[in-house]
Amino acid sequence: MTTIGQLGIKRIYVVYTLVTIVLLCLLSLLGMFDRLDLFFLDRAFNLRGPQEPNSAVAVVAISQEDFERGAPRWPWPRSVMARLIDQLAEERPAVIAIDIQYGRKTSTETLLTRENFDEIRPYVYQALAGVKLEIQSPDGLRVIGPGNDAFDKIVLGSASAEAQDQELADAVGRAVDMGVPVILSAQTVSGMGVRGLSQPYDALLESAGGSIGLVGVRTDDDGVLRRYIPYGLDADGNLVYGLAIEAVARYLDATLPSTILPGGDVPIGSDTVIAINDGSFQVNFPGPPGTHLTVNAGDLLDGRIGNSETLTGKIVFVGVSDPSAEDLVATPFSGSERMAGVEFHASAASTILNDAQISTTPRYQVLFIIFVMVLVAVVLGRFMRPAIGILGAVVAAAGLLVVWSVSFSLWDYALPVAGPLVALVIGYSIAIADRVRIEQLNILQARSMLSRYLPNGVVKELLNDPVAAQLGAKRAEVTILFADIRGFTAISEKLEPEVVVGMLNEYLTVMTEIIFKHEGTIDKFEGDAILAFFGAPQAHDDDPERAVRTALEMRSQLDGLQDRWQELTKTSLKIGIGINCGAVMVGNIGSERRMDYTVIGDAVNLAARLQELTKEHDAPILISGEVASRLNGAASTRFIGKTEIRGRENAVDLYEVSELEMVTLTASELVSDL
Repeated sequence: MTTIGQLGIKRIYVVYTLVTIVLLCLLSLLGMFDRLDLFFLDRAFNLRGPQEPNSAVAVVAISQEDFERGAPRWPWPRSVMARLIDQLAEERPAVIAIDIQYGRKTSTETLLTRENFDEIRPYVYQALAGVKLEIQSPDGLRVIGPGNDAFDKIVLGSASAEAQDQELADAVGRAVDMGVPVILSAQTVSGMGVRGLSQPYDALLESAGGSIGLVGVRTDDDGVLRRYIPYGLDADGNLVYGLAIEAVARYLDATLPSTILPGGDVPIGSDTVIAINDGSFQVNFPGPPGTHLTVNAGDLLDGRIGNSETLTGKIVFVGVSDPSAEDLVATPFSGSERMAGVEFHASAASTILNDAQISTTPRYQVLFIIFVMVLVAVVLGRFMRPAIGILGAVVAAAGLLVVWSVSFSLWDYALPVAGPLVALVIGYSIAIADRVRIEQLNILQARSMLSRYLPNGVVKELLNDPVAAQLGAKRAEVTILFADIRGFTAISEKLEPEVVVGMLNEYLTVMTEIIFKHEGTIDKFEGDAILAFFGAPQAHDDDPERAVRTALEMRSQLDGLQDRWQELTKTSLKIGIGINCGAVMVGNIGSERRMDYTVIGDAVNLAARLQELTKEHDAPILISGEVASRLNGAASTRFIGKTEIRGRENAVDLYEVSELEMVTLTASELVSDL
């Protein structure tokens, strides 16, 4: 089928494709697919499943289980934390990294609680004895409230707060003296135009030898914590590294650089480099909460840890996992169970030690993949059959997802698939939409073109059945009508060509309407000759009768036309019509570029011979015996006799049709209706 404006359509489609590529690339550059990529990243973690964490990393967690066993509520007194550090140091870990901030000294309000009374009892008794007051129980402290003279004399005078602070500092110092580095927590703060660092109180910081690590976190837009902040600056502009990085450096006995270019990578010694992207690095979580070796702080204090949980030679992160501390974070693995912040630092350390940093695709490569996926979608949607196109799109999407999953599981490579998948879907949708638009335009053009030659039934079948519009023919039983104006050639030689063309157009217009009226199909015009057939593509039980009705009406309408042509022709015109029925091959015959819907077969040749015999027998309409036998008495026929037809073995019965009950329109009415 010929299409319209092929060059223009191709140009428009190229523009559509280029605009789609530019828009998708722009959306990618603006980060519009980033959140969807985060969703896919989380799915990649879960598809890969948990992995073995680095065996050199462990966690000591102050957990809900400890509180249920009767441990003091959080925050623990620093004297208790001092005992925890002492006990932990006895296990000879390689490094102790404390994910608990001690940015200020203990307040008296914190000390003056029922839970802490046992810790401060000696100091209170000492103070009470000095002022000759008597106290029978912790409830007696209610007579001594913060802010009054008695409180200041007893509690502040006892120096119990300073004593607790010093106990913790001394415990850290003892661990350092035992050769166990202790790294304390710090956090960058900013506000009112001032940037600084929230550091441990002086005594504690001094006992740790000034070792601090940042514990600040930055969640993604969806509230999930995936990336680790590697470093920050203190108020003096000095580099301060993240707690996990500082711990790994101490474990590897490596020195961290004192200066780094903004956004630069972090080398740890000569063999390890942390690649920084957008000011952070992606943590390769080995699994959900509890994946790392975890020891309850209460068990450690009570000496209940077994040999299988030895902390010797490990980086031990100390922190709180109880929800009351509000230090739980959502991670790709956590789902409904959130991960303690201390284990997040442990996961970052495992990532570094395992050299398992997640690699990402540079933005320009993502743009190239988007470009390729749009082109794939164009080819599939625009140039492939719908079934193959859909299958190809599904295969392309599935292939991309397989590469995404395998690359992450085997090589820790996070391929951004959101943009390419969106590109495939949008590109394919636009291709299909444009294809439908073009097909609709072609259908309108084809309907307009074919309706000039075929009745509506044929046009409908050709447009609805793609196979019908392809090359090829099928066997069918049809009735063939062959009509010709006798002597028209001789008459046309006497007239001007313009007059002849006008007469032919008028004649063929009237005859076409008659044929279409009876749902016949016009095969071709050859000058004033008309070849039509009935029974294809739509067959009727009365196709022979339809052909005869058509012939009688054509003869009648020619008489009407003759009245108008009399002055031009100066003679009377007669029509000869031959009708035969039989099996023929009917369909599209020709080439891919040029084809005709036509009939071929011996039955067609016989109809043409019958038309030639009309002049010899002076009968305007001749039908074969086969046609006459199928009229069922619906027409008045006269048997003329048998006649020999060249090329046929048997003689053919000839019948003349003289009358058939019918309603006719005049030629002028037919012409006026056009």
